[in-house]
Amino acid sequence: MAASPETIAEKLASIIDEKGPSALTDDPYGTYQEILKSKTADRRTAGALLHVLVSTVPAMAQKNQDAEELSVAVQNECCLSKAMADRMAEVLSLLYSADNMDGRKEMDGDDLPWFLSEEFGMSWDGFAEWNSGSGSYDCSYSADIELRSTEAVANRLPWMLAEKQVLDADKVLSYFAEDLIDYLDGEFENYCSGDDFSPSAVGDFDCAAYTAKWCRKNGFELVSCEGEGELPDSEQRG
Repeated sequence: MAASPETIAEKLASIIDEKGPSALTDDPYGTYQEILKSKTADRRTAGALLHVLVSTVPAMAQKNQDAEELSVAVQNECCLSKAMADRMAEVLSLLYSADNMDGRKEMDGDDLPWFLSEEFGMSWDGFAEWNSGSGSYDCSYSADIELRSTEAVANRLPWMLAEKQVLDADKVLSYFAEDLIDYLDGEFENYCSGDDFSPSAVGDFDCAAYTAKWCRKNGFELVSCEGEGELPDSEQRG
């Protein structure tokens, strides 16, 4: 017997509670596998759910739980039969119902900050080694960065809530700052190790462009990025 929409919605809610609010759409195939592994639904229903999770319908469902409108959207975007689309629409309308959303907010804690339109500054100092074949140069780049958060940042919060931790402002900002630093470190190292790189080009590293890319993924806007690369010492290290 096929699982009810209520059972599927409950399973999806448990995945969100464990892994975070964007877990379903960040890893749709992982969700599909979990649905099958837990025997929450048959393969046909799980496959239909996978189609839905890679579409724009889940984002729509978070703002509008009207099952009829969701069903039409599922049919248009996912090419599912009306019967299956109706079922998927009911799952999403249950998952993102006002009662469920309010329950998750209570679990998150009233003091959880979302940092809407808040700005914060940070510094980044990048270091990398360029190998010329006969020796190597130490390259460095320093930047002062200003960021502004948006509503989308809530979907990228570290999911410590499963352990019922309260995420204060310092903890969240520290998480994102460390993530951006790790990202820029990797991009700078890749830049300086490229085949066509030369020491004189260290100042051409486009820190602003890389930071803007990170911002788009993590729910921030780039306010400013002022940076400068330091030319390596002319003396090679053997």
